[in-house]
Amino acid sequence: MSMTKKELNTIKKQVDAIKEFLRKLPDEREDAVQPTRVQFTRLLSAPASARKIPGIPVRMNEDGEYKCNDEEAETTKNFLNQMFHVYSKESLLDFQRVQFRSSVHYEQFMTFWKGAPLFNVNTLDENVQEIFNESMQKAETFYPIVQERGIYAWDINEYIGLCRVARACGIITDKDYEEIVDHFVKKVQVFYHSFKEYAESLLFGALYFMVEGNGPDGLDQFLEIQKTIVSNLFEDGAPWSHYAWYRPEEREWAQVYPGNPGCIVSKLALSDGIGYMYRDIPMKDTPDSGWRFLHGDESDKYIDNQENIEVLDVNTICNLRPDILAYLEAPVDSAYGWDGKNWTPEPLDKPET
Repeated sequence: MSMTKKELNTIKKQVDAIKEFLRKLPDEREDAVQPTRVQFTRLLSAPASARKIPGIPVRMNEDGEYKCNDEEAETTKNFLNQMFHVYSKESLLDFQRVQFRSSVHYEQFMTFWKGAPLFNVNTLDENVQEIFNESMQKAETFYPIVQERGIYAWDINEYIGLCRVARACGIITDKDYEEIVDHFVKKVQVFYHSFKEYAESLLFGALYFMVEGNGPDGLDQFLEIQKTIVSNLFEDGAPWSHYAWYRPEEREWAQVYPGNPGCIVSKLALSDGIGYMYRDIPMKDTPDSGWRFLHGDESDKYIDNQENIEVLDVNTICNLRPDILAYLEAPVDSAYGWDGKNWTPEPLDKPET
């Protein structure tokens, strides 16, 4: 059943309310403290860690990890099993793949909004197609705000929080925990540059989580709770006010594009910015995606000089310019130019070979 006009208006009303709430949040303070990477990981799960968990008598903050005694561990394990069917490392990983899908859905929707769809929606079963289109319509209400930054923060906050609980009661080891959360810590560094941006993603992720496949019942109360938690984290002396966004001495590269084939990029584009990209016929017998990334004003002579060309993984380019992710499924001979704010389709302008 398609979403009603009333339901859509309710969602749009919440989008406006979140937008106004975010406008009032403070920017990063000049005297904010740079967290360690371990502290930063914990800070990413601050909203989820604010919840009371059976068997864990303290709030798990950024300063350390709580370890349950035997009696507490039993209580927490029972809670995780009953609530989430999490009882082992494998079930914890399965839960992430199955339940934390909001950001994956949004990634798929973006390819449709950008005219480079990941798949043909008409190949889906009729009922699945209807659910997909309705969910995409809901997500599109906040796309103009979050754009390529997406709603990763909601899934990442929830999952790191769950991993901390699983670690506290002994379902996973310290080593397991560090290996599992490492990917997410790297990923947020690609898409966000402040706790304010992270909070934006989290709140719109919470909105999508609630309305996905459901009506707006209970939406107001749920989002008010999330906004209260976020607001408390930005109060003077609170974690997201006291600490700065984590900025490592050396860049951390995240795996954000699956398969990770190769591409060709000019050194001018790497130094001065990508302003034009097009998809050529992939070269044979190589893991070539066909994508070519240029600054946009290179001459044919410049391109013909192999010293001016780099062969890199597409994933590397996505780390540098995550706003290209939604275009990567576009067909051969697609071309886009950067106008300073957006990628727009342009006539194909291949360098002569």
